[in-house]
Amino acid sequence: MAETHKILIAVDGSESSMDAVEYVSSFHDPLKTAITLIHVMADLPEALEDLKHFETTGALDIASDQCHSRMTENVERMMISAEKRLTESGYDQKAIEIKILKRSAGVAKDIISESEKGYDAIFIGRRGAGNPKDIIVGATAYRMMSGIQHLPVVVVGDKPDPKHVLIGFDGSENAFKAVDCACSLMPKHGRKVMLCHVAQRMTSLPGEKKVLSDDQEKALAAQSRQQIRERMQEAANRLMAAGFDPDLIVQELLEGKVSRAVAIAKTAEIEGYGTIVTGRRGLSVIKDFLMGRVSMKVLHRAHEMAVWIV
Repeated sequence: MAETHKILIAVDGSESSMDAVEYVSSFHDPLKTAITLIHVMADLPEALEDLKHFETTGALDIASDQCHSRMTENVERMMISAEKRLTESGYDQKAIEIKILKRSAGVAKDIISESEKGYDAIFIGRRGAGNPKDIIVGATAYRMMSGIQHLPVVVVGDKPDPKHVLIGFDGSENAFKAVDCACSLMPKHGRKVMLCHVAQRMTSLPGEKKVLSDDQEKALAAQSRQQIRERMQEAANRLMAAGFDPDLIVQELLEGKVSRAVAIAKTAEIEGYGTIVTGRRGLSVIKDFLMGRVSMKVLHRAHEMAVWIV
């Protein structure tokens, strides 16, 4: 029997969260995936929540009850709509669970708590229901990215193409974790995967004396290039062993770039990769940081794609 992966999708009624449902519906194999749709619901809208701290009239109590009933009905319709989208893509209704939780510690904290119950990945929209369109990543999404260290967090952009995958690869331990995540959760017939390494341009600050000669810089670059190619081949071997078609595994080494994040996001955009996978921390980032500089910049730059933070 094929291994079943457990996926958690946070649904809040926003267009972004429905984009996450749409992405999952096409990205994963319905025969190997079990999905939980989760919504954390407040008792009342924020405008009425403040009234809890004051004595209110019976009329206000009735209005509050009616408002809560309407909220409940709207949430149930929203979750049924998300479930329908999944079943239309081939998911068995028995493989879909709907969880509507009463808010306890806060939306992000309650979802983080749920994520600790044996899931393989969590999917969230970039912007919540209350966030304007010009917000690149909403506050709740940021809180979940910071609070979830034990499984991949997937931030889904504006209707990304779910077909092909680009892995930002710097040869670090976290880069191999990203590769292993792809091996576990992403093999699919006809799916292309690119291992993309970006070597930054060696530059000196104005007025700063060069430490290495031109010949030494060339020798160091050649040595680094050889090392990364060896590590990329090891990563490619893992992908092939996991079931990816060898003819659809691309190894891309980009040199002389000013920004790794921009180069990764731009390559994905130009080459048609709707999914980017990145490790939380790379070789050059202090380990105490929750997320590396490159991962965060990719997230901000690739706002139309699904970014997996592993």
